[in-house]
Amino acid sequence: MRQPSPSAARVAPGWRILLALVGFLDTETGVWALVDPRGWYDNFPGFGHHWVSGQGGTFNDHLVSDAGAGFLAVGVVLVVGALVGSPLSMRLAALALLAHALPHFIFHAAHSPEHLSDGDKAAGTYGLLAEAVIGAVTLLGARVRSRSRGLA
Repeated sequence: MRQPSPSAARVAPGWRILLALVGFLDTETGVWALVDPRGWYDNFPGFGHHWVSGQGGTFNDHLVSDAGAGFLAVGVVLVVGALVGSPLSMRLAALALLAHALPHFIFHAAHSPEHLSDGDKAAGTYGLLAEAVIGAVTLLGARVRSRSRGLA
């Protein structure tokens, strides 16, 4: 029986949807920070919560724009990886997510802002942990699936 070509192989839809959802959220976060840096700084994540501005320090347009560009870059890679759906595109997207989310999680785990409620701390910190786990599990899942099809 003929093996599918690497370009024809696809990762399971569940993994693709999960990465696309995270990618959409990261893209939205990045676009917001780039289009309205002050609004993002003052109001992120929205809905009456203020995770960034309450950290202390003064607003820095350059740093907010850099953070926005980082979120946008990761988000675009996740969405494109999910749309392409090949094992390689999924591994690269998952690696980008893991490289972005794990250090971000470690920082927030070590620097718990006092101004945040326990719910906001949990949502922010464990949301980042969830992203890192999604990246790691998807990276391993895409890799195992590609090996089982002979596409390592």
